[in-house]
Amino acid sequence: MVRVVPNKGGSQADDIPSTSGREYLAYFVHRLLEFRKPELESLAQTVGCKAEEIRWRAPAGDVEHSPFWYLTLPSEDAALQISKRMILTKMLVEVWGEGEDWADLTAAIQACPQEVKAPWLGPELTFRVVVESFGSSLPMDEQLELIKRLEFIPFKGAVRLRDPQARWAPLRRRMNGEGARGSLGGVVPARLYFGRLVGSSDRGVIDTYSLRRRRYLGPTSMDTEMALVMCNQGGVRRGSLVLDPYAGTGSILVAAAHFGAKVMGADIDIKVLREGKGGERLTIHSNFQQYGLRGPLDLVRLDTHRHPIRPDLAEVRLHAGRPQGQRAPIYQRKPPPACAFCCNPLALRCATLPYTQPYTLGECLRDLLELSARLLVVGGRLVYFLPATPETYDKAEIPQHPALELIANSEQILTTRYSRRLITMEKVRPYDAAAAAAYYASHPDPTMSIDKLHDIVYEQLPPQPPSSSASSSSLAAAAVAAATEGGGVDGGTAVKPRRRCRGKNF
Repeated sequence: MVRVVPNKGGSQADDIPSTSGREYLAYFVHRLLEFRKPELESLAQTVGCKAEEIRWRAPAGDVEHSPFWYLTLPSEDAALQISKRMILTKMLVEVWGEGEDWADLTAAIQACPQEVKAPWLGPELTFRVVVESFGSSLPMDEQLELIKRLEFIPFKGAVRLRDPQARWAPLRRRMNGEGARGSLGGVVPARLYFGRLVGSSDRGVIDTYSLRRRRYLGPTSMDTEMALVMCNQGGVRRGSLVLDPYAGTGSILVAAAHFGAKVMGADIDIKVLREGKGGERLTIHSNFQQYGLRGPLDLVRLDTHRHPIRPDLAEVRLHAGRPQGQRAPIYQRKPPPACAFCCNPLALRCATLPYTQPYTLGECLRDLLELSARLLVVGGRLVYFLPATPETYDKAEIPQHPALELIANSEQILTTRYSRRLITMEKVRPYDAAAAAAYYASHPDPTMSIDKLHDIVYEQLPPQPPSSSASSSSLAAAAVAAATEGGGVDGGTAVKPRRRCRGKNF
């Protein structure tokens, strides 16, 4: 369990975060707020840190969504490895001092132990100062003025802008008297930080794999930033085997391949996997060729409800799933309809054509967790999105499995009425068929409140009788339509029930 402790308060001289050399200031990107700490925790465990070695300490003001949080790691090497992968964190900084104003900051830096500062102030080290400001823009002349105010620090090396041996980061949160900007406004207190920049993220990778220039896309293609975050949450690393049973156009597979994983894709729609679209016959393989990535090991048609995977198949390292539910319907395979023998050869194909039928999100997720519990290695992770609304979300409804443990639950707000939650689960024990059967027996109905979303969004209206000017043919058509819907024909005047979106009332 990762520990979170409040800010101790008091003077910075009495509580310097970096005295152990293991506590770093994480400067977050101000977006996807609930995803930022879980991503760093997952990356820390991916590079070999144990959960008990990771600790969060709240920043000044104890603001949950502050862009500044202290993170304790077992070594600087771990911080360097994490910084190469992080997406939602700008930088990790070994803080030498912080304060509400320049006087406090100067006193804190001077009070920082000499054994922490001395190795980085020698004449043989080149350096560069990187100024960052949160909550307000900082013109170049003000940045230069800020750098000049750091002259009391005895830098002896030469300045080098390209590939310096040491980088220094003055971080500035909107000072008192300046205009507040952004969603946090004046909640985060004014603060100045200074320290050695240990590692910074390369968010340019998001533009490299931007969907705007990707060759093969679909209506539900996962955006690049989120796909990379999902891979970090899942612990994807070089040599991992990643299976996405809802591959679609392969957005998650591309992100996993970027991190060096071996990928496999599956989908119930074989046309998406093999036929692609366009005159150039664009497919998932087109995306891998576009980026020069190693292609998928295989792409197969798979229904998680009736999958063909053998129970004795070797386990995989990661199982990343992305079931739809709001932007696209969910389907499962169903047996073909019975057909009488006939002389038409085309009719014989009904025994082999893959028929599909809708099924609920709750059933879909139960099948997904069951498949994950069978295939994952112990320590492997399942990552998927759970659609949610204020009326339907209930934490107790998040699907569970005896072999899986919930690691993270992060909400991404899509609109004022809809959101989705990234659920991260880890396999903590070997699969036990008897334990799974007992769990399903005690939880026979997998239906979730989100499965009733249609009834929440739409309200049923009383049937509207046809106008007197309607023609007899129109009346007959309405009667047939009503009968087809199961409502029967009542004197030839019954019509199809009407629905109306609740709109702002929903």
